[in-house]
Amino acid sequence: MVDTIKSMISSPLDSSTTDEIKNLIKTILATFTTNYVKQYALSLVKQIMDDASAEPGPEWKLMERPPRTDTYMEGYVMKEGGFFSKKLNKRYFVVRPDYMIDYYVSEEEAKKEKGKKKGTISLCGYYVNDDANNGLIQRLTKLAEKMGVDVSGLPKPKEYPANTMELHHSRRQTYYINVPDTEEFKKWCQQMRTCAWRAYGFKNRDPVHIAAFEAAIRETRYKLGRWGYWSYGGTEEQVLSDLISDEIDWTVMGKVYSKLNGSWTVRNAVRNQVIKAIDKMVLAGVTPAWKAMEGAVNELRPKIEPKIKEIVEPIGKAKLEVMTKIKDACMSVINPLLKEHVVPHLSKVVACIQSPMVDAFNESYRLFDEEVIGKFAPKDSVDENKKEFRNLDYFPHSWKFYTVTQKTDVMYDPLWALHIIFDGIYPWSLIWEAHDTLREKLDNAIYTYEQKLLEAQGKEEKDMKACSDKMRALVLDDFKHDGTQARVLYYRDIIKEIVMPPFNKLVFPAVETILEPLNSAIPEPMQQFLDINEMFQRIVEGVIEDSISTVLSDTK
Repeated sequence: MVDTIKSMISSPLDSSTTDEIKNLIKTILATFTTNYVKQYALSLVKQIMDDASAEPGPEWKLMERPPRTDTYMEGYVMKEGGFFSKKLNKRYFVVRPDYMIDYYVSEEEAKKEKGKKKGTISLCGYYVNDDANNGLIQRLTKLAEKMGVDVSGLPKPKEYPANTMELHHSRRQTYYINVPDTEEFKKWCQQMRTCAWRAYGFKNRDPVHIAAFEAAIRETRYKLGRWGYWSYGGTEEQVLSDLISDEIDWTVMGKVYSKLNGSWTVRNAVRNQVIKAIDKMVLAGVTPAWKAMEGAVNELRPKIEPKIKEIVEPIGKAKLEVMTKIKDACMSVINPLLKEHVVPHLSKVVACIQSPMVDAFNESYRLFDEEVIGKFAPKDSVDENKKEFRNLDYFPHSWKFYTVTQKTDVMYDPLWALHIIFDGIYPWSLIWEAHDTLREKLDNAIYTYEQKLLEAQGKEEKDMKACSDKMRALVLDDFKHDGTQARVLYYRDIIKEIVMPPFNKLVFPAVETILEPLNSAIPEPMQQFLDINEMFQRIVEGVIEDSISTVLSDTK
């Protein structure tokens, strides 16, 4: 069957189509390269300017826990094999601190210092479906319609056993994971969703690179005529590959699909082989191109950064002058819109999120004082204490801490009710942000307590029980201080996220005629550094933040 499929690939993917695809890959990479280098230089200027004018942030009293090195979750699951082997194989999964998932043939192999991995899964950009059969049917139906196949002629898809989840990406490999035990299955589903949410993707974490890369992706899509929302995730090479594959799908695959003949089974098998061949071509073009781009900007940065720092001051001065002109010209338009469309609703938004967060943090303080540190029995040995700390470290991710995060889940209904006014509200994403804030601050409190106790023990403190009680009280006070700071920041960030999009829709058209002459007055060499819309956005954000601060002060 495999040989038959391979022999049929040459028909839909002939030499002319192959050349068209290769030329498209080169064109897109050339467009992206130009945009990336340009955006990198602009992002570097903005970063240096922001660093020079940055205002001090809140004062935190708790220590920040360093990136964790232990695993989030591990255990045996059943994983479907690759292209040629579709049976479920027993594999030992290990979820790493960076939310990457390594899997092995056995727990013993995973525990070895240099254990041999069967593979690694990055779920950045993936969707987790806890019913594999349902997801498969839906996608087969959509694919059949796309390929012009009568849906009634579809064969019955493979039936997966109960407790099988589907990890799906529109372009990359789909994974099927089975966990026979229902409770364990639920835990793995939640962990996979967390991995899909948290896996970072980009290998380079430099803010300048991230801003440049994302801007270059947007600009390249615009040049290709692809507007609107586009979701992506993964490494730089994967994101670039997805961009190119998406364009190939738009411009070429329709002709390829029209050449497919035979039954659905054969046509789908040939399609899969064609996509596999195209993905190889894309990767062969992307890998060396990205390596060259990355090398070029890494070589360029040390040369241009000192020169940029020399011109930051005059640029900053010019920016301040322009922003003053914008503010003077636009406030008469901003204030009436603010009073009519935002201020009356701010107290409603605060009412939705303030009480649940206060209750959640208060419960977090109680658990820290009574359940976490209150029940901790310090040992006389430093090494013994370090071992005991491991149990404490898991508490922010334990089921017991669910009683804290659950208190913020009540925000869903009132936030959704505000959808009538602010149509950009996504309640669960806002609630998840609350969960993360609560976990982070409790985690920092536990870490601070551990470090202070170890420090005291290192100074040969004799009465460890009395020392523990003292540290417990001090850290609890610091925890409450940081919790209050974190709540206020959460309120401001969330309220801005809620009100800014609809307010922008109102205010930008209203000031367009005011901003245009100001933009025209900026000398052309300075226009790439002084973005009128960006500066106006900062002014609007400042006005909104002032309004939020007033409402928060009134509700204390």
